Amino acid sequence: MKQPLALILRPKSIGEIIGQSHLFNENSVLDRMVKVKALYSLIFYGVPGIGKTSIALALANDIGVPHTIYNAVVDKKEQLMSIIEMAKRSDNGYVIILEEVHRLNRDKQDILLPFLENGIVHIFATTTENPYFTINPAIRSRCQIFELNPLSKEDVFKGLKKRISTIELNTKFDDDVIETIAEQTNGDLRAAINIVDILNTLYAKEKINKDILKDVMQQSYVLSADYGDEYYDIKSAFHKSLRGSDPDAAIYYLARLLTAGDIESLCRRLIAMAYEDIGLANPQLCNRIIAACDAAKEVGFPECKQIFASIVIEICLSPKSNSAYLAIVEALEDVKNGKTYSIPKHIKDQSYKSASKLGRTGYKYPHDYQNAYVNQQYLPNELIDKKYYKINVNNPIEPKMNEYLKKIKENSR
Repeated sequence: MKQPLALILRPKSIGEIIGQSHLFNENSVLDRMVKVKALYSLIFYGVPGIGKTSIALALANDIGVPHTIYNAVVDKKEQLMSIIEMAKRSDNGYVIILEEVHRLNRDKQDILLPFLENGIVHIFATTTENPYFTINPAIRSRCQIFELNPLSKEDVFKGLKKRISTIELNTKFDDDVIETIAEQTNGDLRAAINIVDILNTLYAKEKINKDILKDVMQQSYVLSADYGDEYYDIKSAFHKSLRGSDPDAAIYYLARLLTAGDIESLCRRLIAMAYEDIGLANPQLCNRIIAACDAAKEVGFPECKQIFASIVIEICLSPKSNSAYLAIVEALEDVKNGKTYSIPKHIKDQSYKSASKLGRTGYKYPHDYQNAYVNQQYLPNELIDKKYYKINVNNPIEPKMNEYLKKIKENSR
């Protein structure tokens, strides 16, 4: 079976790596590891196709340490145990090139962690996901983390040209064709090499022109680069555009999210944003967002795009309030910092007969009073004057609601 061109052209040494100059200089950790032949566990993360596994393999080659590639998604735990057994017999250390580390399940983690802890194995792990969100802290704390930068069009052009100059191809590629491939693969060097592979195999002896290139480079293939860690950045930009009431930016990022085809995570983002940033300013919109998400899931692609576009613009045009969000954040911070004080006795559970013997009496049932309000203590003594909810005076609804509450409190005195 023919090997993929991307595999044939994979760098053998860190000197062959394209881009990532911030990771490689005479004072960098990676260069020093090669220089002194030292091993540490590492995590490389970044968007697809920019060289995470290539760097891991090149680094292991340059250090001169035995290594095996293990994919957390498809490889079985028996394979992991077999690799660890090999590592036990190695006198010079052993590296597992651990691909898709964020997908490593609990069983495999339980097998790996003790040997990672005692230095029998080291990992050079790769992931498209932000390790601070998705990787088990027990693994993350044992690793140095390196973020790979997206490759520029110029990086891909130079890298592609350099790579294909090292082998004999069945066809010729002019610089303008290579430049178009580099431009349309969005910094994904692996995707660019795969396109060259297709052209070299299926269009052998032909002159590659823009028409042939257009047939090979389908739009869905190119735009798939929005998955991975960049996908989180797009969702972040989308959320911030909604919060900032910029319908044009929000629609643009919506288009990128829709291209990725992930309705579920888009709906989760919209619903979370509704309660975080709109909240009390427009409570009915929160319900409409949920209804829009349900409708979008029901009709699916491509019709869902109109539903999302409509609700996204409505969100941008809506008044905003984060007072509820700030209230729970502050309360959670107090609880986290140990402010878990005793609950007033009169609002503790009194559903059993002996509650009164513990002094759990005196609760006033609000519905027995005018406007269903009675003045009594609810917060612990230590927090008696604490105000978590702080009215957002810029919200057209909250001042009115607060004024109503203020009046019924005054009338109860």
